[in-house]
Amino acid sequence: MTHVDPPSHNLLPTLPGIETDANRRPLRVAIVSGYRAVVPHFETELDIAQQHLDLGDEVTFIHCDGKLANCEFNPIKDQAICKNCCGRRQMGFEMLSKPVDQILFHNDELLPEGLSTKFDSLASLIEYRWDGFDIGYAVLSSLVSFCRDPDPDLEKHADLIRNLMTTAWQTYQQSLSLFAKQTFDRVYVYNGRFAGMRSTLRACQKLNVDCYLHERGCDGQHFELLKNHLPHDLEAIEAIILAGWAAADETVREQVGESWFLERYQRVEKVWHSFTKQQEHDRLPSDWDPARKNVAIFCSSDDEFVAIGDAWRNELYPNQVDGIEQIVIDMLAREPATQIYLRMHPNLTGVDNQRCRRMKSLDYDNLTVIEPDAEIDTYRLVRDSDLVVTFGSSVGAEAVYWGTPSVLLGPCFYQNLGGVYRAATHEQTLDLLTQQLEPTDKTGVLKYGYWFQTRGYPHRYFVASGLFDGQFKSQTIYARPTAKPRGLRRVVGKLLQWVGQSPKS
Repeated sequence: MTHVDPPSHNLLPTLPGIETDANRRPLRVAIVSGYRAVVPHFETELDIAQQHLDLGDEVTFIHCDGKLANCEFNPIKDQAICKNCCGRRQMGFEMLSKPVDQILFHNDELLPEGLSTKFDSLASLIEYRWDGFDIGYAVLSSLVSFCRDPDPDLEKHADLIRNLMTTAWQTYQQSLSLFAKQTFDRVYVYNGRFAGMRSTLRACQKLNVDCYLHERGCDGQHFELLKNHLPHDLEAIEAIILAGWAAADETVREQVGESWFLERYQRVEKVWHSFTKQQEHDRLPSDWDPARKNVAIFCSSDDEFVAIGDAWRNELYPNQVDGIEQIVIDMLAREPATQIYLRMHPNLTGVDNQRCRRMKSLDYDNLTVIEPDAEIDTYRLVRDSDLVVTFGSSVGAEAVYWGTPSVLLGPCFYQNLGGVYRAATHEQTLDLLTQQLEPTDKTGVLKYGYWFQTRGYPHRYFVASGLFDGQFKSQTIYARPTAKPRGLRRVVGKLLQWVGQSPKS
């Protein structure tokens, strides 16, 4: 099907902060596009580019030709994926209404003396900075997503760490040099938490260039844009949630917020996979006894958030497994008749790391471990439990909505919105778990649901037809001249399982 560009004078941009009057000054825009193998992220960049072109702006794409030491969407450096990525780029650029400038990242620069690429502990990697850039966190974020392990073996993955550090440093240095020489009004880049993306954000921040991070929005027809901060920034996201609620129509905002919780319960897939879709509705554990006190603990798959920054550190427990074990042991001493159910996050299905093995092996008289792939219904467990405990999972907010007292033991986006009980010490945790807690007001979590249900800006040219499918200007973008690489797209889909999206529970 041949695409037809609609007349630009009939289009208003959906991008934030864009003037549309006749006297506007054309903008110079850079789009750092390193990951074109995956729908919808490249299509979002094309959509952004076309909207700027419609307004007469100058667009430059900055990308690689497979030369960088590492790529988050192709960590194994599979040449077929590189070829597909470059081929999709070629077709995508051809579909824009006018040519765009292109600048390539390269791998020619030698690493400077003093740049560390080997680390003897996770703490030393986390704390590592270069020129103010939190490059250690950037590398760790990519590493844990690849390994699906929040405590990766640094020696085993020494080569990958070196490649990630090389890519992060080189893209940071090249971004600094490029943005210092050329004046861009704004820069766009995907997500920002990984090694090769955070470098662009930090370079922009150092040079005071506005950087917009794009991600999935409230559904496939929307994309989120976050100005000068990560999609995981706790303070910034909380401010966005509160501002969105304050500006919303008071006659419908509660209903909109509620619809997010209802869609979660109904297993609707709008932004990401429903992790509860394969569970059997209303199924409870075989040892469930409604006559006793039942506490449900829901753990998170923490590989996305463990390497964001210091604000995401859990000051209460070293990690979820240690916290759970402490709670179970001390609750057994305080209230031996209370039964605790540990629902491991379904996203941990098939994941084999030390923390998962420890969770599965916990063996106490008052504990039932529900493995990630178990068909136990998360929502029946939430609604029938006397108390829900989370370390930041969205289930903590969902429990409040469904009328179950919810105790929060870790950082998350809804931590200050109200509705959850929070503990500052382990002793306070035990006190909360042994009290008769009452359901709380839902207003705070409705704000959270409203944000999820409305966040982002509408695509103008891209129409999603699935989580990883869609058409830009009525065409599927593929690597010309070969047929659409369906098998390769399945491989890319598998890679997405460890890349992770934001925000999710």
